[in-house]
Amino acid sequence: NIFMFRQDPFVTGEYYHIYNRGIDRRIIFKLERDYQRFIMLLYLANSQESFRLDDFLNKSNKTFYDVLILDRGEPLVSIGAWCLMTNHFHLLVKQEVNGGITKFMKKLGTGYAMFFNIKYQRKGALFGGLFKSKHIGEDLHLKHLFGYIHLNPLDIKFSGWEKFIEKKYPKDWKDFLENYYYSSYQDYIGVNRREGNILNKNAFPGYFNEEDSFEDFIDDYLSFDPLARTVLARG
Repeated sequence: NIFMFRQDPFVTGEYYHIYNRGIDRRIIFKLERDYQRFIMLLYLANSQESFRLDDFLNKSNKTFYDVLILDRGEPLVSIGAWCLMTNHFHLLVKQEVNGGITKFMKKLGTGYAMFFNIKYQRKGALFGGLFKSKHIGEDLHLKHLFGYIHLNPLDIKFSGWEKFIEKKYPKDWKDFLENYYYSSYQDYIGVNRREGNILNKNAFPGYFNEEDSFEDFIDDYLSFDPLARTVLARG
């Protein structure tokens, strides 16, 4: 199988950290169009309706940004945060209907793996087995996952950053994340973009409803002892 699915039941109304990586830690996003394809699927696969992305793109000459404003019907999950790295991804979701997470991940994983395998003329599994999941309670663990997921891209340029305690959000880190398009970070700092339609912030506690509250939270998150930060984020 090009993508595997877990059988464990997920509870509707509960929060989960979902993540997976390329098989043998291989790269799963090589070019910008690969990231864009996965981002389109984050939006379009999250629907109780069936939809063929290629049919829409090929027949109607639509673009990446057109997909992100389609009427997709009722969602399977609510997404609170997402981040794509070269060889793995993270999602923070709330299940909205029974079986929603499993259906969403099947559509997302199958759709992207088929695209990737055809594009790069390869066969076999793309992802490293079953997607991983962790149930998240509505507490500090949930809040700190917003930090853990959104700061992941720092690994690209600032190796070892997670071992440091920062009294103030370093400007070079901040600038880098503000220009990293392959996560929902920009959607929490007021950037108006269509990728924001992937999220349903109302399904999550209103941690960041006030102006600048997200960046204040990142300041606080970085000031934690690295071990405590890891424990809070991973549970």
